[in-house]
Amino acid sequence: MKDDNRILSVGIDIGTTTTSMIVSRLAVENTAMVYMAPNVELTSKQIIYRSPVYLTPLLDQETLDGEEIKRIIEKEYASAGIRPEDVDSGAVIITGESALKENARLITDKLSEFAGDFVVATAGPDLESIIAGRGAGAEAFSKTYGCVTANLDIGGGTTNISVFNCGDLVGQTCIDVGGRLIKYNKAREITYVSRRFNDVGKERNIQVIPGMTVDDNKLALAGDLLADVILDALHQEHYSFTRIATTKNSKKLTLPYPVQYISFSGGVADCFYGKEEDMYRYDDLGPCIAKALREKLPSEPYEVIEPKETIRATVVGAGIYTTEVSGSTISYSDEIFPIKNLPVFKIGERAEKALYECDTHIAREELGWFIGQSQNERIGICIKGKQKASYDDIKNLSQSLIEIDEKCLGTDTPMIILCENDMAKALGQVLKRYIKTEKCVLCLDKIKMGSGDYIDIGKPILNGIAVPIVIKTLIFS
Repeated sequence: MKDDNRILSVGIDIGTTTTSMIVSRLAVENTAMVYMAPNVELTSKQIIYRSPVYLTPLLDQETLDGEEIKRIIEKEYASAGIRPEDVDSGAVIITGESALKENARLITDKLSEFAGDFVVATAGPDLESIIAGRGAGAEAFSKTYGCVTANLDIGGGTTNISVFNCGDLVGQTCIDVGGRLIKYNKAREITYVSRRFNDVGKERNIQVIPGMTVDDNKLALAGDLLADVILDALHQEHYSFTRIATTKNSKKLTLPYPVQYISFSGGVADCFYGKEEDMYRYDDLGPCIAKALREKLPSEPYEVIEPKETIRATVVGAGIYTTEVSGSTISYSDEIFPIKNLPVFKIGERAEKALYECDTHIAREELGWFIGQSQNERIGICIKGKQKASYDDIKNLSQSLIEIDEKCLGTDTPMIILCENDMAKALGQVLKRYIKTEKCVLCLDKIKMGSGDYIDIGKPILNGIAVPIVIKTLIFS
């Protein structure tokens, strides 16, 4: 018999270099008092199965092998002793260069039978940096010890960097540096060279072409070069490496505080912390990058910490379910329900303050970044809202939100606004008054979410005065 207080969740991570799966069991509990709306929270989490880490199957350099990925997941479901119908929640995350492959969307269709009610997300480079930093524990470490902590997630094609101050994200970037910028065979003959390697190599007169052979000296030079590129991205005074290597659609790191601690995740992290001595073990540059970093870091002003997760930092452990009923002051259009797996963007404090002055510049820039990173056009906007808002406040906020919606989200999607404070009904009424199109509008209040969360919204209940919602958050072990 199924235990209603436990949720079985699966996380599938398809990255540039590796693919893996985690099965988690969550315990949930209604923490609300009697006669209050239910508030179901996660009370414990346990990883019950970890798959081996597979090389991500490719048909060619531009195409993911959907059938082979499906076979891997089928095999791992069997190894874990679970069936698709046993699984309650979870997520499929496509990251790194895999998110740019032409058939990334088709992969989610291939896996749909394993992920009926899963969050399916394609993470751009900066969003992946944040996911990796949280998954590796840098965010939690920074919050616990009140310090500035950077996590460097070094994969096959990219290095995702996120920086946290006292638990708050203060910067993120991505550079095109990873262990598989060069690949070679057992005969040590180079079979692949990323153009980016030669781009940064020009700074030191290092150029590589397929067919060349590698040796200890060449690997040492390559490792030294790429380690310098990685560390340069952390420096406040960037040199030419950062200008050349920063990933398209990402920005160089600009920090308000100096970094105190750093951690590494991704495939190269295992070589770093494991002190891999065999430079030829993986037929790529991973071990030599790790070795060069170990040699350089003693002269850098950072203290190195070891994360709880390294290669699996971007694997989603589960979807936390927080079941609530929105407050009685809501405003909605009937035809938009139900809503499933809607990604949510949280407008920052500074950007929200500007909205009350009809200044949308900061919010539009932030939302544009989020849309580009998550590759979703249908997005819910979360604001804190004022506890005591005047009519002018609500009018200005409404006009700002309409402008943001028109310029960033378009006319074909509903306008969905989620408020932490109790103001949704008034805001929704004013929005409908000023909006020029026949767009559906939904405003809900008493909902606290963050960027990157997902939400399900059911049909109205209690004669239309409330709607049931489920908030899903990406979590890690």
